[in-house]
This record gives sequence, C-alpha cells and structure tokens, in this order.
Amino acid sequence: MRQPEDRLLAEALGSINPGGKFASRFMRNDVGESDRELPLDFDTTLERVRTLLFGMARGAHPVVLEATTDRVTLRVLTGGGALSMNPVVITVDVTRAGEWATGIHVRAVAKEGLIKQRAGRKTAENVVALLDGTDPRP
Repeated sequence: MRQPEDRLLAEALGSINPGGKFASRFMRNDVGESDRELPLDFDTTLERVRTLLFGMARGAHPVVLEATTDRVTLRVLTGGGALSMNPVVITVDVTRAGEWATGIHVRAVAKEGLIKQRAGRKTAENVVALLDGTDPRP
C-alpha cells in the first residue's frame, strides 16, 4: 500500500519524539525534486538506484511503489539534516528513455521546523550527484 509522504514523516518523527507525530501537522514540507537522463541502460540504472537507496536507508531495502517494464518507482525513509536526525522520504522514478538512456526523477521530502535545514532539497541534490557519479560534498 502506498502511504503518503506526510504520514511516513509523521510516524518517523513520532518514533523520535512522542509529540513529533502531532507537531508534524503544523510543519511545512521541504521538497527537493530533480530530473536527469543517465547514459545507461534501464537495468543498470535501476540496480544503481537500488544500491544507492539501500545504502542511504542504512540497509533497509527500497519499497517498490510501481513496477512496469518501462518504469519502476522506489521509495525509502532515511535521515537528513544535522546529524541525519531529520527523517526524509526519497522517491525515485526510473524510466526507460531508450536503449542506452534512462530517465530518473528524484523527489525528497522532509519536515521543516524552526531551524531551516533544507533536508529535502539537499538530499535530492545529493542523490542526483551520486547517481551522476560526482561527489556532492564541497
């Protein structure tokens, strides 16, 4: 069953702090989205995305939200922001664009409190940089 991002984030915040689930209703979402086309075949790109998300989720396997022959959507819950304590939901769509081209759409969502960490945007940028094969650190 596909759970909304807000529900996943509320449950994650509630597991950190008992009042976090309630407080999450009043927090804004920080959303980062990015599209890329990688010069790789579909299966290689899909395996690269699975491996990356598995590592970012500290060993939790990505959940498959949708799977067809030309498109797969994966999702994980991980940490972002200061000390990776802010829960972030990462959703990646992998779409066949050609024999040697695969499109990816990365969406990362986190809740923003009083201290703006921009965890959603930074996580999305990090995922895209890692999939591109570049180092996202300054």
